[in-house]
Amino acid sequence: MSAAAGTVAVGVAINQILNGGAWNLMWLIISLAAAITAESVNIWIGHQDTSLDQQGTGPPAGRRLPAGYSTHDGSAHIPRERSIPRQLPRRSRHFTDREAECSNLDDLYHNSADLVVVSGLGGVGKTALAVHWGHQNKNHFPDGQFYANLHGYDPSTSIAAEDVLDNFLRALGVAPNQIPNTLDAMAAAFRSEINERRMLIILDNARSAAQIRPLLPSSGNCMVLITSRSKLKSLIAQDGAELIDLKPLAEADALNLLQAVADTRNSLLHDSMTTLVRQCGFLPLTLRIAAEYIRGQDGAFIEDLVGELADQQQRLTFFTGHRESASVPENVFSRSYGSLAPNAARMFRLTGLLSGVDFSVEAAAAVADASMMEARRHLSLLLDANLLEMPSADRYQFHDLVKAYAIERLNAEESAADRKAAVHRVLGCYLRTAGNVDRVISPQRRHVQTEPSRWARTFDDPQSALSWCEAERLNLIAAIDQAMLLGFEEIAWKLPINLTYFFILHSHPVNRHETALVALDAARHAGDRYAEARSETCVGGAELALGRAPEALGRFQNAINICVEIDDAQGQAINLGNVAYTLIQLERYEEALDHAKKSLRLLRDLGDRRSESIDLRMIGSIHRILGDDDEAYRQYNAAVDAAHGVDLQSEGDALYELGELARVREEFPTAVTWFQKSIDVRRQIDDKFGLATSLLGLGSAFLTLDETRMAYSALSESLTIYELMENPKAAEVREMLDNITGRP
Repeated sequence: MSAAAGTVAVGVAINQILNGGAWNLMWLIISLAAAITAESVNIWIGHQDTSLDQQGTGPPAGRRLPAGYSTHDGSAHIPRERSIPRQLPRRSRHFTDREAECSNLDDLYHNSADLVVVSGLGGVGKTALAVHWGHQNKNHFPDGQFYANLHGYDPSTSIAAEDVLDNFLRALGVAPNQIPNTLDAMAAAFRSEINERRMLIILDNARSAAQIRPLLPSSGNCMVLITSRSKLKSLIAQDGAELIDLKPLAEADALNLLQAVADTRNSLLHDSMTTLVRQCGFLPLTLRIAAEYIRGQDGAFIEDLVGELADQQQRLTFFTGHRESASVPENVFSRSYGSLAPNAARMFRLTGLLSGVDFSVEAAAAVADASMMEARRHLSLLLDANLLEMPSADRYQFHDLVKAYAIERLNAEESAADRKAAVHRVLGCYLRTAGNVDRVISPQRRHVQTEPSRWARTFDDPQSALSWCEAERLNLIAAIDQAMLLGFEEIAWKLPINLTYFFILHSHPVNRHETALVALDAARHAGDRYAEARSETCVGGAELALGRAPEALGRFQNAINICVEIDDAQGQAINLGNVAYTLIQLERYEEALDHAKKSLRLLRDLGDRRSESIDLRMIGSIHRILGDDDEAYRQYNAAVDAAHGVDLQSEGDALYELGELARVREEFPTAVTWFQKSIDVRRQIDDKFGLATSLLGLGSAFLTLDETRMAYSALSESLTIYELMENPKAAEVREMLDNITGRP
């Protein structure tokens, strides 16, 4: 990268900052350092007498595993700042009294209780109490507060303990690729991370003790508040949990809440309002909905409403699964629902079809076949009516009792065909958007074809694409299951494949594996052999990421057999390469070389130069492992030639391998040249991880040459990127910088 190119990079970064974003601000800092580093390196190279063509081959390096095929297990301790999660939701507006229960929680805390179950009917205010008390007492928990809604009473959205632990560990600052892959290991890592910390953990809407136990800390420094419709008696008996049995509001408190939300305290309406709170069952949820319905209305309207409600005896019962039920007046829901404009009412019942923990405007628009502007308007009306909640900006969710009512109206008012069409629209939106993500983060990959969707999002950069995936991750996983359940097999196998690179980049190997298995099941159910081969490849990659190389090998071989059967030469070539890579992990190097060469021959026949470059690089690395550095050098050079003008990422990777080979052979000036070429290419495509890796190689080479100033510059930039990506390599680079004497 020349000084001029560095100036361009700085200009681009400044332009990005004007459009916002912390990452862009950091990228400006990186770009400033880059311009200085690049100019210094180019001057340094210009003063050297050596050239690439003049370098000797040197002695064989012996059997060493190349950097691109590291066996490092990522278990090294990473020094990092102590993260303090602050996950409590906003307090409920117009929180009413509950002085006795708050006092009870205070007493339990001061008496060293560390596990409390708040039990009660649906809609009685369990979450509001737990969150309110958490906010009041957060100074008691200086190391942070966790919150997780487990959605225990909605089978379509129930959250697995693994997903909760994954969120908690990331919030604690654990690097994503350091998070274990099994529930027991994740739970152990969580207990270790919070040991001796004083934290509050609110586990909301739990269904069973089994859902809770993996999330419990091992020490008494933390307090865990659990809300549930069940008393979770086994937690009390076996784990020593304390119980607060939350009852409906007292009549006076219920009246205060109704009047506060409705913004009416007319004493002449006291009798009518008192009757109304009784008709609402003294439950905060239904009181709020009724209050919004009567807000701004006159006394006659309220008295007429109370009279009509008195004539209606029908009640809506929600079975909890624990031989308990909560009777909630159906007419409170139906009155609010009946007051909605027809399109808003349709939005309400159709969004009941959405699986997952929450939903976006795009999902709501798709399921209701509405424009984005219409969707926002209808969602705003539902929020105003207290029929929806907004946990964060542009994210919406139901209280599970309200969702049950939405589904009741859905089944009563929408035909089976219309319901299925609505789900297909939103699943198609997810599929197309995930396809757009895949094309942004991995443009050279072999993509699956997807139908257009007018609600699908598009992305200008990998960061926004990956952020969308992370925000929708649990919803996308639920959507895959929903697609399979409803017989949309094409969506069920394509969606996991579109999400593969997201799962890789954000370190979600378990999600990757589980969804790939659904894809394979869907492909087989559809009888689509091409889809089956793609899905077998997907499962194999996931199993390899989980350290199950023998199982992965079988998957890739199955994919090869299917590709031969259906005459998919490219799929066959790709999976021969996958087999070769897996055999490297199994240390079966000669077999790996044989499969890689077979793959290479097919790719050359197909004219797939990008994949050819990848195979050549793998063949070169196998030769390095076998001690033949001369042949490795030739293969890496051929990989550069194959990728040039075709795929900058593969070209940058091959140039890096040449630099690493020269560094290992102690040809340090040559290594500097190759690393710098790799850096120049990787800057062009904003390959941050590859850039950090090449800068680390460059810094290492300069250290050996006693070029301290340039080494420090390259390593500092590498460290900045690794830290932004929360990559374990940051610890290694930080140690190298700390050991540099005579720093600039």
